[in-house]
Order: sequence, then structure tokens, then C-alpha cells
Amino acid sequence: MSINLNTIKTCLNKVNSKGASLLRKNTGLDISQASEEGFKLKLSENAKTYDAVRVGRKNNPSEHYTDIFTFRDKNGQIVNRYIKEVDGKNIKETYKGYEDLFPWEKDLDEYGEEFIEIPCKKVRSYTRENGRITQIQEDTFALTDEPVPYLTHYQRKITPAPEPYYKRTNKENILLEQRRTGEQPKIIENEYTVDKHNSGYFRLDKTKASTPELEEIAQSSYFLPFVSPNTKFAKRMANACIKDANFIADPEIALYKHASNANGYFSSEGVVNINLKSSKDLARTRESLTETIGHEVGHAKWDEKCMLYDFYKAGCDNGDFLRIYSKNDIADIKRYKYSIDNYIPPYSDPRGYHNQFCERVARAEGKNAVKKYVAFEDTLKEEFPNMHGFQFYQPNHNEDDFQGLFSLLNAWG
Repeated sequence: MSINLNTIKTCLNKVNSKGASLLRKNTGLDISQASEEGFKLKLSENAKTYDAVRVGRKNNPSEHYTDIFTFRDKNGQIVNRYIKEVDGKNIKETYKGYEDLFPWEKDLDEYGEEFIEIPCKKVRSYTRENGRITQIQEDTFALTDEPVPYLTHYQRKITPAPEPYYKRTNKENILLEQRRTGEQPKIIENEYTVDKHNSGYFRLDKTKASTPELEEIAQSSYFLPFVSPNTKFAKRMANACIKDANFIADPEIALYKHASNANGYFSSEGVVNINLKSSKDLARTRESLTETIGHEVGHAKWDEKCMLYDFYKAGCDNGDFLRIYSKNDIADIKRYKYSIDNYIPPYSDPRGYHNQFCERVARAEGKNAVKKYVAFEDTLKEEFPNMHGFQFYQPNHNEDDFQGLFSLLNAWG
């Protein structure tokens, strides 16, 4: 985008101690004039007027300046903002879109007769430096409708990997904070390295929290499925369940898509397979999907127990088995092994399939995973009582999809 320097009106000639001067300040300009200024970005259809500000910097306004264009709707509310920072040949551009979300109602009683409204504003932005995207960010600000309100801020920030293009990792940041006058702010902030070509891979690099209790939550494996919208929840939850099960050798995770009633299975090759195209796929609640994942990871854990028992019987484990498992454990492991060796498929005998020992213990593992997940959610809600509903519980069809955030790129024309 370019600005005709002849249109710049000097509003203030004085240069402050930092070498900055106000070169232009126009407010309430009609949106039709934006095209005359060379403005080519895709704007909100609600944009009716705009303000234009140019600030010179470093005592050299011809080569160092900042343009700020603020677009407003008919009510004067901000709907878009464009910031261009020029430092010689280096150009940094930031585009922001503002969206008012419908107020979320938090029930204060079990009947829903008493509630508070939590209006919310979402700000999505992305930054280019010399034409290359260097950051994508989404901020959600929610404010309770109370005499002493809670302010909740939820932020997702992705910093794409630098060139060369074959780099596979991005930096990803998640921030959750809640503030109220007279109370200490609560903050959880994590930074991850993610592999943009390996759905579900992540590495926790940094954790910042306002209390040791919140730091424990931040580092919990059950917090990690919330980390990124561009990876499948199924893969992240499987990673969490595997970490929680304390495997000696972690099983692989495979996501597949097949139109069938099978939600997943644990293969003889030691792979936890989760079907993302079954009749009960990601449209299910997260609790239901977690139960399936916990079930299949449970099969993987019991398979490892059987393998270690075989090593123990063969005298090849150096006594490790008896340090991990008791005699009571051995009895159940033998029952599981017998059940697998004499496995009853569901299509041949549904009742026998349901009642066999290996399926009963796997179902118990699935239910246990859900209990842990729900307990984590309850703890999080307790620590952040007025967390906005959109922050962690987005619509199912969009919860694991990065497309929504990247659709912002269309605004660059």
C-alpha cells in the first residue's frame, strides 16, 4: 500500500525527545476514500469510516514512519486496523480484525434462572515483515457484567518457522489470564515447539504461571490437548493418555479415516489407531472421544504388561518385572493374555465380546481417562471461574482446524 506524500498534512511540527512527530491526523473519513490512498486490503463489510494517522520517527520522517489506519462501523466501533512501520527498506505490516461475540451466559444456579453475561471481543491479527508472515495471533477479551468485573484474556500466538522453507517447526504460545480489582491476577502461559507437518507433535519449552498450583496445571498432559487448533484433538489426547500411562516403550499413534462404526483399534504391530471418519467421529463430545482413546491406549498398556511378563517367564528381564508388578497383577495379566489369545470378535458374539476380560479392563481404562479429563476441566474452571465459553470449548466442527485462522490471509488480497 502506498500513500501520496502530497496529501500529508502536518498537524504538529514539534519533534519530541524520542525524535517522533505527528505528520497526519484525519478522522471520520468516508470509506470510499480508502481506495484513493492505495488501500487494497479486504475490509469488514461493516466498515463505513476510517481514521488515518502518520507519525514520523527517529528524526527522519521520510525514511522512518508509522501509518495507522483505523476502520469503524456506523456506530463508531473499530472493525479493522492496519499498522505499517517503515524503517528504511524494512517494512512491517500488521492487520487486525475485531469481532464482537454474542454474550456468554454463566449460570449461577442449577436452574439457569440466575446468570451473569460475559460480553466478548475477539481480535485476530497477523504480521508481515517485508512480505513474509512472521506472526499470527488471536486474542479473546471477555468481561463479566458485574459491579466488580472479571477481565479474562485468552491468547493464541503462532510464529512461523523462519526460512528456509523446509524447516518443520513453529513456535506456539498460549496465554490465559484473569484479573479483578483487589485480587491477584491468575496467569498460565506456555510456549511450545510444534511440527507443522506432524499432526499432534509438540514440545513444551517454557511455562509461566502466577502460582505453583497453576504451573502444575499448565504442565499437565491433560492441558496439552488445548494447546493448538491446528492439530487433531485425538492425537493430542492420545499423547496425553500415553504419557499418563508411563509406558516403557511408547506406542505409535495413527489417525485414519474410514467410513465404519469402528472408532479405533489397537493393532498387533503396537499402534493405537483412532478413526476420524467413523459414524461417531469428532462430532462427538470430547469426553466421548477421550473414552475411545483411553480404551485403545489401555489395550496398548496391557499388551506391554503381557510382553514384560513373557520376558520375566523367560528369565530375560533382570528382575525388573517383579519390581513393577505384584502377584495380584500377575493374575490379571495372565487373564488378559488368555483373553487376547482366545479373542471373541464383536461380529461373531456381541455378548461374549462385551464380557471378555480384555475388553472389560480396556473399558475401565477408557472411563478412567474421562475421569481424569473431567477432573482437569473442573480444576481449570475453579481456577478461572469466569473463563469465556469460546476459549476452550469451540464448536466441534472447528475445534481442531487451523483453517479459520489462516483464512485471514484472504484479507491481504
